Amino acid sequence: MEDKIKASWDGLTPDREKAQEHLTGEVLAASLAEYGEETLVSDGEVRIPRWQLTVRAEVAEIKENTAMLYFRLSSPKWGQELFECSVGVGSTPKNAMGMAAGSFLFSMMDGICCMEKDWEPRRVKTEFAGRPHWWKVYKSNIVGMGDSPQKDDCPDYWGELEEDILKRIGNQKLCYVKLYGAKNGGDITGECRINDVCIDQLSRRMGEIVERWDTEEFGSHKQFLFLLQDQETTCSYPFTEEELAEHTLTAVRMFHDCDTQEEYDAFPHRLESEIGDSCLAQELFAFLPEMCAENAFDKISYPDEMAFSIGDRTVTAFKTQLASYYPIQKALFDGFRSGAFSPWENEVFSRYISVSSTYNVICRAKEQGADLEADGGRISLSYGMNQDYELR
Repeated sequence: MEDKIKASWDGLTPDREKAQEHLTGEVLAASLAEYGEETLVSDGEVRIPRWQLTVRAEVAEIKENTAMLYFRLSSPKWGQELFECSVGVGSTPKNAMGMAAGSFLFSMMDGICCMEKDWEPRRVKTEFAGRPHWWKVYKSNIVGMGDSPQKDDCPDYWGELEEDILKRIGNQKLCYVKLYGAKNGGDITGECRINDVCIDQLSRRMGEIVERWDTEEFGSHKQFLFLLQDQETTCSYPFTEEELAEHTLTAVRMFHDCDTQEEYDAFPHRLESEIGDSCLAQELFAFLPEMCAENAFDKISYPDEMAFSIGDRTVTAFKTQLASYYPIQKALFDGFRSGAFSPWENEVFSRYISVSSTYNVICRAKEQGADLEADGGRISLSYGMNQDYELR
């Protein structure tokens, strides 16, 4: 497959529109056909019908010796869209794009192929919200660049990070994990992303593994892990990501319409009546102010583990485990970027910050002579929920 990819870029110039057409119509279609499955190309997409898979590729950037490609993959079996940003460097645009496309195909697509063909899965069990969940884990090839460990010396990234990854998995149909490490002398890069969310603690662990490489010049590794949950242990969630986005926009607009303290006090009940779900209403009421505050005070660190006070008990969960947290966050800031809250976006952003517990902690710290943002502070919160709240 690699020779075909390289050959297909002959004659390519750094014209983004032409590169886009070439990427989808020739490179992806030809390369995905190597998996022995029928591929269909239409409207800038490549589909593999038997896998119910659609791949959309975008040339995000192309220069004389670098290329950045975006890949979005979707299937009704997964419950979410998968995303990968792949970067390539080469002596010419065609070489750079060939490297970027190859990096995607030999890592992410290789792992998806393993999953679709059920090649050598590992069985693991997790627990979330008091329920057991069984998974099959599929590992992609490790794509190495430059002076990086070869096969016999390659670290077992999954083996070293498995425990910390599994405790961050909730009830998703599918979770995907991206591991990336690079070393250039003493310059170390480590990245671990779960469902395209960068996990700071695991990224530091990845960096510690990379630091052990016995290399002198620049080298990098990239690998994907796919965790597919058994249907028998998958619990249904009442909302799609599109519905979560709609409810998020509704919550923001209703919050903006609260003109008095009495209206704000009644807001949680009115929001529950509007969307018809107590748990989601509580999450929208609790999460949105803190998301705005964390965005505004981004020099402070915030843990990826959350505490919830539910009645007389306290439970914890990681943000990646909750079905709603990151879809709500994405919908919120997509709404700000798209103008969905115009012309009062600045007003509602400021008001959310003012009612947040994060802002309250920052203000109290300043009264005591501490500047959490300047000093690189860390804030952990406990979210107060009603007795009927359930982790989902």
